[in-house]
Amino acid sequence: MVKLLVLGAFCAMLIIGMSARRSRRRFSDSGATFRCRLRLRGYRSAIWPALGRHWSRPMWALWDGDILVVRRGPGLARTIPLRTRTPVDGVRSPLLDAPRRCGRRPIGVVLRIWDGSSIEVAASTEDRVAVVGPYMAAAMNDLPQAPVPRRPI
Repeated sequence: MVKLLVLGAFCAMLIIGMSARRSRRRFSDSGATFRCRLRLRGYRSAIWPALGRHWSRPMWALWDGDILVVRRGPGLARTIPLRTRTPVDGVRSPLLDAPRRCGRRPIGVVLRIWDGSSIEVAASTEDRVAVVGPYMAAAMNDLPQAPVPRRPI
């Protein structure tokens, strides 16, 4: 009886593990995914109320237009679509409070979500272009200044 119970538990764990791996692989093959960590900046988000002010565990994300799709959950994953607006400060290096497992010199982007909250996304420097997604100008350093508008006469 005990052997049968252990065998059943082992088979269930094997099936869950295989489906979780298949889900991760399907998400990573669906586009230009990148590994990142997220945290809340400002007040709580109505879309993702469980996200806190400390860095999350490593997650996978990808851009679908102006929507950042974050895959969360180690097993049977859920995706959270975050409709974003322009980045708040562009790309920066979070030196003092850098998240672990994001490379030696991680980069961070603070994105404003459509509900008004701000979420900071941190990733490795190699994923710089993938992190900024549709906001490509935020990833470029030393862009020329915009021309000064003419003064009315």
